[in-house]
Amino acid sequence: MERLIFTLTPKTAFATPLAGDTLFGQCCWAIRHCFGAEKLTSLLAGYTENEPFMVISDAMPHGFLPRPTVPGDLLGFENDTKLRKIQKAKKWLPESVLRKPLNEWAPAALTESEMLQTLNLSGHYCLTEAQDHNSLNRKTGTTGGDSGFSPFQRQTFWYHPEIKLSLIVELDDDRLDAAELLEALQWIGLHGYGKEASCGLGKFEIELTPTLSAPATVKHPNAWLTLASCTPQNLSWHAQRCYYQVLTRFGRHGDMAVHQNGGVFKNPVLMAATGAVLTPKTVNQAQGFIGQGITGVSKTINATVHQGYAPVYPVEMAL
Repeated sequence: MERLIFTLTPKTAFATPLAGDTLFGQCCWAIRHCFGAEKLTSLLAGYTENEPFMVISDAMPHGFLPRPTVPGDLLGFENDTKLRKIQKAKKWLPESVLRKPLNEWAPAALTESEMLQTLNLSGHYCLTEAQDHNSLNRKTGTTGGDSGFSPFQRQTFWYHPEIKLSLIVELDDDRLDAAELLEALQWIGLHGYGKEASCGLGKFEIELTPTLSAPATVKHPNAWLTLASCTPQNLSWHAQRCYYQVLTRFGRHGDMAVHQNGGVFKNPVLMAATGAVLTPKTVNQAQGFIGQGITGVSKTINATVHQGYAPVYPVEMAL
């Protein structure tokens, strides 16, 4: 597997966060549109047998990592209740911390505004707004009578207009090369990502970042920091040294699959959210991802899979 980094520039508001497993699903549809169904079928062969053709991270500010989901003292924060609110706001870390043990990361932790200042930007990294909508009667084209009026709000958000986001991808370039993946990602950026794409949301530009040296990491890692949500269940871990936030993903079919009989909703998937720190029995530094491919999530399309893999960075956690 080859590690690639793409630079993503948001161009519109979004209604769905740029999450790795959601991006993977849309990439599969983009591959089908760009290269055909047979190409996608061949790429997904072995996906649930630890042979993914691609593993995608969440989109993150260029040069930064999400704060790991571990207790503050494991990052080196003082155990002081008066400082807890200040410490909680420090959600971002520069990639340079990867060369240090986990318990030395606290001094480098940054709040959202501090992170933007290091990029010479001001304002908000992500600004959320609520849009008012109303349910329509598709037969009459109206909201109906008093009983038919059903207003609701949709949360949308804008990234900072000058922010550059990084997308880390583990790619099997013997099965799908970088140019083909870039074409698929550009297709998504042109047509829109996530909810309300048909209304103009979720547009972005993306390019392959010129080859750079990977961030320096610790010499003796013993754990993994995940860069996307993953499914670590039933794998070989030191359970007492694993830290994660539980996430239940309620997936939906997209693209042409919404017209299939049987409904658009998938079975829920229990995952460990981005920023988990997982300690395996042995660490192979050549390994760029962890997790497993998930199937059996759809009653409509039996071949549907869900990205339960996540790109990782090796870290050293105090024992």
